Amino acid sequence: MENSDTSPELPESMSSERMAEFVDLYSQYYPRLQYYLMALLPTSNDAADVLQETSLVLWKKFGSFETGTNFLAWACKIARLQALKHYERSSRAAKLFDTSVMEKLAVDAMDSAESTTIPLEVLEKCMDRLSYFDQTLIRRRYEPNSSVNMLAKEIGRSANSLSKSLGRIRRALLACIERTIPQEW
Repeated sequence: MENSDTSPELPESMSSERMAEFVDLYSQYYPRLQYYLMALLPTSNDAADVLQETSLVLWKKFGSFETGTNFLAWACKIARLQALKHYERSSRAAKLFDTSVMEKLAVDAMDSAESTTIPLEVLEKCMDRLSYFDQTLIRRRYEPNSSVNMLAKEIGRSANSLSKSLGRIRRALLACIERTIPQEW
């Protein structure tokens, strides 16, 4: 990957304490950063690509991160910019949605990424409350190398219609999780 921007090279002169700080923070927030990008981008492959690009930018720019501030917010801001770059590159081929929609998704995903991680048991309980078809649909959407377009073709629906259904299912899961968490925690 070429370095076309003016960001500094890898911070070779970074102290070992500062490197350890980066590794600790990055390791701690990696799952939330991954979730954030998966919420912004249409496929898991896109999210993985952008996460890799984001990781490199985070490392290069860590010298500008102020210790004691919100690492996740800083990392998500960089991830959002990388996702926008990715979206602009890929939207030349096919426009999936307006940039303003991506901005809204970024805000929603950031809120979700900052919240505490929900226990898997809560998600499983809420998944069990969905219809068999909705369970199958949401599970298939998040299989490796799955995309809305591929899944839509397989089940004979338009990608737009499927996206709306997936959005409805996600909202139902979120509502269930929000109802369940106060009782569980």
